[in-house]
Amino acid sequence: METPKAEKLFKAGEVIMSQGEMGSCAYFIQEGRVRIVVEKADGSFLDMGTRGPGSIIGEMAIVDNQPRSATIESLENCTLLEITKEDFARSVKGANPIVRLISQVILMRYRDILRRSHTLTEDGPGCPSPEDSERAYAEQTNVVESIKLANEFKVAIAAKQLILHYQPIYSISTGQVLGFEALMRWQHPQRGLVPPDEFIPMAEDSGLIIEACRWALGEVCEMLARLDAVRPDLKDLYVSVNFSATDFEESNFLEAFSEILQRNNTPAKRIHIEITERLLLKKPKNVKETLDNCRKLGMKVVIDDFGTGYSSLSYLHQYPIDTLKIDRSFIHNMRSDKAVLGLVKSILTLRENMNIDIVAEGVEELEEAQLLSQLNCDSAQGYYFSRPISENALSALLEKSNPPRH
Repeated sequence: METPKAEKLFKAGEVIMSQGEMGSCAYFIQEGRVRIVVEKADGSFLDMGTRGPGSIIGEMAIVDNQPRSATIESLENCTLLEITKEDFARSVKGANPIVRLISQVILMRYRDILRRSHTLTEDGPGCPSPEDSERAYAEQTNVVESIKLANEFKVAIAAKQLILHYQPIYSISTGQVLGFEALMRWQHPQRGLVPPDEFIPMAEDSGLIIEACRWALGEVCEMLARLDAVRPDLKDLYVSVNFSATDFEESNFLEAFSEILQRNNTPAKRIHIEITERLLLKKPKNVKETLDNCRKLGMKVVIDDFGTGYSSLSYLHQYPIDTLKIDRSFIHNMRSDKAVLGLVKSILTLRENMNIDIVAEGVEELEEAQLLSQLNCDSAQGYYFSRPISENALSALLEKSNPPRH
C-alpha cells in the first residue's frame, strides 16, 4: 500500500488532471502555476486562464461527482496539497443542509451554463436536465425534509407549539425534590409529539435553538413564579435549563439571559445552566468568561452526560463547574460491569475532592437507587423516581415529596 504524501509534486509540462476523467481529489496550489484548458465540442481548445499559489483546482469534481470539466497542466514545477473527496465529504456532512443544497445547486447551474455555451462536450441523449439533477440531489440528501422541518419549527416557536416538561431531581436520602430539569417538547399539529432527538439537532444546526432556548428560559421563570404563588415555602427549588454551543456563540447571550431573569424577577440562583462536555470540547469563543459571569450572577453550571464526551478531566479546573450528571449508560451498567462501577465510584469522589455536586441520571430501577445510596450519591433523576411531567402535575408531585410545613 502506497504511503500517502503530504505534498504532491508535478514538473513543468505535466498534466495534473484531464477533462472527462472522474476526479477523486482537488488540489491547493502552494507553489508554481498551472494552465486550465477546455476542449470544445468541435475539437478545438479554449484557454481558460492560469492559477497560482493560494488557488484551488479540481474542486468541482469532488463536490458533485461529475467528470472533470477541464484539463489542467503545470506551467512550472508545482507543489500541491491534496484535498480528497473523502476529506470534503466529512466537512460537508456537518454543514447546514441549506448550505449544502445551495452550494450543490450553484455548481450544477454553473456546469449547465458551460454546457449551454458549448464550452464543454455536448450533452449525451441520457444526460438529465439541470432541474432533474437538482431535484434528485435534494431527494437523495433529504434536504427538503430538513428545510421543511426548520420552517415548521419557526412556526412552532411563534404559535406556542413548544411545551416544557419537568423531570424532578431527588435527594435519595430524604426523598425530597431538590429541583427539576426542563425538557423541551414539540407538539406538532400534524405529526404529534416530535421526539427531541429529531428536532433539537435541526434547531442547533439552523440556529433556531437560540430563540427556542430563550423561550424555554422565559417559560421556566414564569413557571417558578406560578409555583411560588401556591408553594412559597419551596423557593429553594431550582430548574436546570439546557443550552447548546450555538447559544454560547451569540455575542449577547449573557445580556439576553439576564434580561429574561430581570423581566420575570427570577433570582439567578434558581436557574442552573446545563451544558454537555461536547460544548467544552468545541471551545466556543469566550465560553469560560461567559460561564464565569453566569456564576457571578448566582447561577450554577451543570455538565450533562458526564463521562461520554471528553478525553480529559482537565476542564474541571479550567471551567467553573458546580454539578456533574453521571451519564445514564454508566448507571445502567454499574451493577453488571465492575469497571463501570469503579468509574462511578471515581466520579463520586469528585464531590469531596473538588466540591462538585453529583447527580445520577437515568435511574430506572430500585436496585440502582439502592446501590447509589450505598455509594453516598445523594441526588438522582430517572423513571424510577418520576418521568418528566407537565407543569399542571407539579403541585401534586411536590405535595407528596415536599409536603408543606405546618
